[in-house]
Amino acid sequence: MTDSRPVFSKASEKYHRLRISTEPSVYEGLKDVLQRHPFIRTVSYKPDSIVKRFLQAEIDPSRVVPSTGPVSPTLDVEWRFVEEEPYYRIHYADSNSGFNCGWHRDDDHPDLGPLHFQYDHPGVGESEHTSAQFDKAIPTEILWTALDRLFEDYIPDLTDTG
Repeated sequence: MTDSRPVFSKASEKYHRLRISTEPSVYEGLKDVLQRHPFIRTVSYKPDSIVKRFLQAEIDPSRVVPSTGPVSPTLDVEWRFVEEEPYYRIHYADSNSGFNCGWHRDDDHPDLGPLHFQYDHPGVGESEHTSAQFDKAIPTEILWTALDRLFEDYIPDLTDTG
């Protein structure tokens, strides 16, 4: 089972010494986007509604193409601001297959720029990190775009074993 807990990297530990903030209104907007998406069953704050480190959405496995197993995949969304710069993680994990992928805006892969897409498919032995970008800058618009790309393109393309 893949550990899908969001953790900013060791490379990002230096930011813990800087001013890191979360915006409650950003998380409320992101939660609203997730709750309105047709593939998502439930959305909750993790570890709880008081601490609110990240959002976790439970995906309806019957909506995922190609089909997944009986356990609901998850989507974790974590959004932080260091000074005024956004750092985020939008990460999908399917414990049925071990497949996971997502967008990470952090300092883990400076050669790829500030934002990268990564995926790991242990079942077929594939793993990759590539540079990525979103045309939008508003967190809710980025999340909508990511969800569209994830369910329409990335999951079907990267999990197709045929």
